[in-house]
Amino acid sequence: MKQGYYNRKHTPFFSQIALAFLLMLQCIVPQAVADDAHKIQLIKLQHRSAIEVLDTIKPHLPQGTKASQKDQNLVISGKQSDLEQLKILIHALDQPVQGWRVFFAQGQLNLEKLQLKHTHHYSTARSDIVELVVREGAPARLERGFWIPTQSNNKGVIETGYEWLASGLWVAVKPVGNAFVLNLSTQKIQPKQQKFNQKPSFSGQQFEGEVALQLGRWVTLGSEAQLAAQTPSNSRHYSGGNTNEYYSICIESIHQASCPR
Repeated sequence: MKQGYYNRKHTPFFSQIALAFLLMLQCIVPQAVADDAHKIQLIKLQHRSAIEVLDTIKPHLPQGTKASQKDQNLVISGKQSDLEQLKILIHALDQPVQGWRVFFAQGQLNLEKLQLKHTHHYSTARSDIVELVVREGAPARLERGFWIPTQSNNKGVIETGYEWLASGLWVAVKPVGNAFVLNLSTQKIQPKQQKFNQKPSFSGQQFEGEVALQLGRWVTLGSEAQLAAQTPSNSRHYSGGNTNEYYSICIESIHQASCPR
């Protein structure tokens, strides 16, 4: 008799719990279904090429997610949760194109030495400085002669030295950690063909090499006489001129001046 009374007394309580549980399920299930639903989104890129970003994200697409490109737009489709992660990656890639000013100096001043001394130079000695703007993925042409570090193969013997490129050269910039690698070539190289990790080389009339720089720090390759004395045996030798002229290079961000001049 007591047991029957207990059951009648608590039956409404259990019914309320069951009803609450059912209501909870009704809220959760639609949300889960919504998350799993196939959705399509259009993302307009502001800075980078849509083709460039698409090529980058393709290897990282979650299973069941697709991406395509139309003009400067990316079309992505898949689960909502996957699309949210994909949008984070796309926005991280869609950053303004970087740019730098590269300075090539020729003159009586050893700019690297002066900068290390932290002193101002008040003499009449001057250096002729040429400014070249280089943007990420877009090599720029230096229309003047300059000395370039080289490695050449002379009958099986690797010779390290410098080569004078009288007709100018193409310059590309690649950030590598805290440094910036200048890729220097007598021929214009497309971004995907740039070999920034190879050692400088010289072959016939074609040249490709590298110079590593820090932002705002001058690097002096040497004086005219020093560099000419290190030309490979099968190339141009020093033939006169001002032996005291130095050749230096510096790089700075296009948004902030940092090379002393």
